[in-house]
Amino acid sequence: MSLTRHAIVAMACLFGSQLAMAQVFPLSEGLGGNEDLGIYGTEVTEFTWLRGQYTNYGGGQGGFGFRRRGGWWDTDYPDSDENFLRGVQRYTNVDTNPRNHTFLALTDPRLYEHIFLYMNWKRVPIGSSYSGPNFTPEEIEAMREFMFRGGLIMVDDFWGEPHLDDMFMEIGKIFPDREIVRLDTSHEVFHIFFDIDELAQVPGRMVTWDFGGFMSLDDPNYPPEIYAVLDDDGRIMMAAHYNTDLGDGWEHTFYEAYPTKYTNEAYKIGINFLIYAFSH
Repeated sequence: MSLTRHAIVAMACLFGSQLAMAQVFPLSEGLGGNEDLGIYGTEVTEFTWLRGQYTNYGGGQGGFGFRRRGGWWDTDYPDSDENFLRGVQRYTNVDTNPRNHTFLALTDPRLYEHIFLYMNWKRVPIGSSYSGPNFTPEEIEAMREFMFRGGLIMVDDFWGEPHLDDMFMEIGKIFPDREIVRLDTSHEVFHIFFDIDELAQVPGRMVTWDFGGFMSLDDPNYPPEIYAVLDDDGRIMMAAHYNTDLGDGWEHTFYEAYPTKYTNEAYKIGINFLIYAFSH
């Protein structure tokens, strides 16, 4: 990288401090969903958005789990990734563009060239333990090493107590001796770029929105929460976003029926965690 992590985050935060005070919304205004990505050329920017490809349970290969790449890890891809990068490009000085995203198997050694890893841990049907991630020992070791080297993993899109229990089980495989803590909005990550004083329940279309899911918008029975694993210095290594779907918030930026305020919240939380990863 021709710019250091500190140089990138310094530029981003300098610009972001002015934006956060101004609170210019909606974030989705001016983001061109129908633009030709060819306008960005083939240049590799300083930051590439990385999505993790994990081994799936057998249920992820067919039925509800049938996906074009074989599992639920690619939910919302690539629209979610491209739109999020549009937001990063517009609202920060991080050098990126919507073409600079990719996915890697967790055991790919190129993983360690990155500092931020996004993962969708969807389980479908809701409550099922037979789809979604089924981490191998090699994947577990790779994720652990990635985080110990300074990387941050963002986990997204799981709902309800069965999925919460499953999330604790999966994280326990990676860090059997570390506590899983619930973050509240007094933590610095919620104020490092945008000021976030209340977590929003970003709706997923299959769960809460217009695909006939079992929840309604802002359902108080499913409060959004963020669980984290910290290193010995208190740095967030993994953040699991529960009862929320940031990926859908990004993916549906240009879907008129999707509530704009939730798209805004998805960009705010995603950008804050990205800037945190750069600066820590």
